[in-house]
Amino acid sequence: MTVAAPVPPHGLAVCGGGISGLALAVLARARGVADVIVLEAAGRPGGKIQTEWRDGFCCEWGPQGFLDNVPEMLALVSRLGLDGELVRADDAAGDRFIARNGQLRQVPLSPPAFLTSDVLSLPGRLRVLLEPFQRRGAEEESVFTFAARRIGREAAEVLVDAMVTGVYAGDPAQLSLPATFPKMRAMEREYGSLVRAMLARRKSGGGGPAGPGGTLTTLRAGMQQLTDALASALGPAVRLNAPVAGVTRSEHGFSVRLADGSELATRQVAVAVPPGAAAQALAPLLPNGAVAALQGIPYAKVAVVMTGYRAPRPFAHPTRGFGFLVPGRERRRILGTIFCDATFPAQAPAGATLLRTLLGGARDPGALDLPDGELLALVRRELDHFLGGDPAPDFVRIIRHDYGIPQYTLGHLARLDEIERAAAAVPGLHLLGNGFHGIAANACVVEAAKAAAAVATVAGAA
Repeated sequence: MTVAAPVPPHGLAVCGGGISGLALAVLARARGVADVIVLEAAGRPGGKIQTEWRDGFCCEWGPQGFLDNVPEMLALVSRLGLDGELVRADDAAGDRFIARNGQLRQVPLSPPAFLTSDVLSLPGRLRVLLEPFQRRGAEEESVFTFAARRIGREAAEVLVDAMVTGVYAGDPAQLSLPATFPKMRAMEREYGSLVRAMLARRKSGGGGPAGPGGTLTTLRAGMQQLTDALASALGPAVRLNAPVAGVTRSEHGFSVRLADGSELATRQVAVAVPPGAAAQALAPLLPNGAVAALQGIPYAKVAVVMTGYRAPRPFAHPTRGFGFLVPGRERRRILGTIFCDATFPAQAPAGATLLRTLLGGARDPGALDLPDGELLALVRRELDHFLGGDPAPDFVRIIRHDYGIPQYTLGHLARLDEIERAAAAVPGLHLLGNGFHGIAANACVVEAAKAAAAVATVAGAA
């Protein structure tokens, strides 16, 4: 009787094949970790990063790009041989607009321009100037509370609400400042004022509240070119249609059970899926408090409506610049619109216009319940209101994300502390993804680089 030889355990099993999991697998391999496998539930790698080209129009399902100010991302791009594929936003994309009293107002980019701008009322602008004289706040407060305290309620409702809408599609009154914009909290703690902090950092060559600005950057074929390159570098180590059902301890380290009932052994496991899915997979390993903390990280639903127009100047308002955002006080149904062809001209046919309009979020989750026809009609009405004109689009693509953008609500850092303490008590277990320390592609790559170092350290000690 012949006995089959036992299958040796993997060095690392990565649960989740989005940008976090793929980047971790590539970087762990580069550090010498042997026999890495990536388990992805979907039929394609990349997660929410997905690019479609239709009739010459570029449709991004997820992020439009990344800022070129994060060394870890640029190093990963270079490792993949994609340096020559980088495309930076057009200089004209520096102009940005905010809806105010039903009209688009250009965002001032300098102190003199701010003083004469109509983006805020005169009292609102004067209140911003009093920022250096405001008291410090509590250790944790909402983004809105922080902004209203430092720069006044009007600026908080217009400028900061618009920023939060553009980044998180969230409610600034519910999002935690130290979790979402930690540099702002650090600057207040160190300098007592954002203005004083910016002046001090400008003298030393540093950046403002959000750090050095960087330039929005994508790749020639779109953001999916990055995740495709990661998956290609891993080859057969990426296993698709392989949803993970649970992770338990085993004699080799861990046993990963798949939804089809099969199991694989691995010395280390990294979970790079949304927190709710991680809670389900890790329930056998983590205490109830950590599982509840994972389940307590919510996501905002987001719909993306792409509309393309071949006619020149389809709207009365020029679609130059990056686009516009709509604060909640405007009581409109859209969150904002990106002028894609003005930002990245190659993403639309020559002379054509491509718009990317976002709906839903914490403000209006019911928007995703609308049928496609009603959603498009809604977008056309809103674009008519802000841009003037209702041209029939030559290209339409509607994308819905029921689990769109994680929301770092009040208490997020306390939840993270409980999650990370519980994970640290399980040697060889690693957690990462955009549900924890940052939602952008850059943040995912930074976390992947940290996790790769930790994986290599455990592997070296084994």
